[in-house]
Amino acid sequence: MDMMEKCNDALEQAGYNPVSSKNTILEDLRGIESNFPEAEIVKRKSGRFIYYEYADKTFSIYNIPLDDDGMAKLAQTIAILSKFEGLPNFDWVDDMIEHFKSTLNIPTTKESVVSFDENIYLRNRDYFSRLFSAIVSEQALVITYKPFGKDAITYIFHPYFLKQYNNRWFLFGCVEGRTNLSNFPLDRIESIENADTSYRPNTEFDFNEIFEDVVGVSHLTDGPETIQILVDALTYDYIQSKPILPTQKPIARTEDTTTIEIKTVINRELIQLLLSFGSGVTVLKPQRLVDAIERELSLSLQKYQSVQLNCTDGM
Repeated sequence: MDMMEKCNDALEQAGYNPVSSKNTILEDLRGIESNFPEAEIVKRKSGRFIYYEYADKTFSIYNIPLDDDGMAKLAQTIAILSKFEGLPNFDWVDDMIEHFKSTLNIPTTKESVVSFDENIYLRNRDYFSRLFSAIVSEQALVITYKPFGKDAITYIFHPYFLKQYNNRWFLFGCVEGRTNLSNFPLDRIESIENADTSYRPNTEFDFNEIFEDVVGVSHLTDGPETIQILVDALTYDYIQSKPILPTQKPIARTEDTTTIEIKTVINRELIQLLLSFGSGVTVLKPQRLVDAIERELSLSLQKYQSVQLNCTDGM
């Protein structure tokens, strides 16, 4: 049986399409030598047949220093990397995954044991790789952005950072001619083009430090305030295991409640998060946050009372 038949038998067993050209196989042989420097392949002619073999008869691409546990971990890592498959400019991930699967003989039929939150319906999620590349390559951009309920605006923008929050992606950077930090949700971006303007590197913003004291992505440059929250016993178990922010600490306890203190900026994301705990938390201070929470609860109560009245009228 010649080399192509042997290769096609193996491909068929692995669930892949057969090859139709010997040049494909020869390219693969060159690829083996390129990816494995110790893999010297020699060509030997015998009569009308040509044989290919390793110069070192003991060599095999499958002789890798990984035990079963290591292989299992690598297989899961590949499954995680597979989330990037198909994204523009991430073709190298596709190539690397296929390389690992084929050269390391890693099984690909096992189900993943890890799952991440992902919004596959997010508008413009394909912009991620374009913006990622612009940040890494320090490329200024022309971005057309359309706020909710307003006309689209075009900016020359210097991109610095991408952050995911609540299953949406946000681009951070500076608008040309300004020094303050701006952010655009990707789903509100209308178009992206490269700008002729020289890129202005980020020399001011430490994003790890910025997001350490902030819930969400707005009002990032506001000064943090000390916030005190009364938490009931059941809710505190949850908040203790998943702190609102790293600055969170208990400052008082009773049998039924714990008062915690955090330092953060007050923004809409913080208000939404606190409201998500329902009656399990009560904001004690500052007063402006208490007022904001009370206002939201009052509006919700009015709407539910209206629904209740409409249901009664229809009876």
